[in-house]
Amino acid sequence: MKYVALLIGGAIGGFLRYLLAHIIPADGAFPNATLLINLSGSFVLGVFYGIAAFRDIPDWLRVGFGVGLIGAYTTFSTFCLNTDTLFRHSPLASYLYIAASMIGGPVLAYVGDLLVSTVSGRIWNTNEELGQ
Repeated sequence: MKYVALLIGGAIGGFLRYLLAHIIPADGAFPNATLLINLSGSFVLGVFYGIAAFRDIPDWLRVGFGVGLIGAYTTFSTFCLNTDTLFRHSPLASYLYIAASMIGGPVLAYVGDLLVSTVSGRIWNTNEELGQ
């Protein structure tokens, strides 16, 4: 079941990345699409694993969504290629892209997890107050 979930998630994630890369407008040589895709994927993965900490999510779903869908949606290889290409046009812009990706990704993953923890805590406390 894990392998099927991985294949399906990977196909969906790859398709979403391809689609968004063609929808998000390019701003000269700066890789807007890859940056937005990688940052949004970091946030969604943080939310997913934040939810997984409070819910009994089956292992096959964790693999299918986390590794398959989000793994195919985000892409380190494209980040590296875009960094190299951008550096040839504007070293400063490439450094900003690296900083935005390397700082923004982990921060957004943390924010996604924190958001779920905060909301889940509030729901949990509300349920306790109601005697549920």
